[in-house]
Amino acid sequence: MNNLIEKADKFVEELFKEKLPNTFIYHNYQHTERVVKSTKELIDNSEINVKEAEALILAAWLHDTGYIHKYKGHEEKSAEIAESFLKEHNATEELIEQVKNYILATRFSNTPTCLGDKIIRDADSSHFGKDYFEETSEFLRQELEMHNVKNFTNAEWLEENILVFTEKHQYYTDYAIKEWKPKKEENLLELIEDKNKQ
Repeated sequence: MNNLIEKADKFVEELFKEKLPNTFIYHNYQHTERVVKSTKELIDNSEINVKEAEALILAAWLHDTGYIHKYKGHEEKSAEIAESFLKEHNATEELIEQVKNYILATRFSNTPTCLGDKIIRDADSSHFGKDYFEETSEFLRQELEMHNVKNFTNAEWLEENILVFTEKHQYYTDYAIKEWKPKKEENLLELIEDKNKQ
């Protein structure tokens, strides 16, 4: 692992310890670590070059740092934090721009176009296709409530998740479609069953 990536890891860990309120039970260092791990998994299974891989892993580490400032629109803040961190460590302009673009590509409203954008988006939502989906989903629900973003009843949260799974989210990389989508579909079936039980 290169030195800059190690420094980014340390930087984010310290930043979150010092500045991220403990009400962030979903968007925190643990979530960031998971996104980094998923990013690496996708890189290892794709045809992406070394320079882009570096930018992607850096973006994965830095993509949620903006939460220390604001909830909605945190991606722009994350890109600013990434820029100042990378300048401090004498990164090239090209690398800085790439990292910022990848961070902005994590916006759920964006449709990723290039492979790098697809990788970071899939990594950021890899939990939809994992065994621990239910647990992370509950953390997110509580976090939204604690930050006065939105309060969901159990029934509303089920509805919201089903909507995201069926209409708002998709995996974009071949690897995620092959490896994570089947589990995502199982998770969706469980959501629908839970809804039917209600």
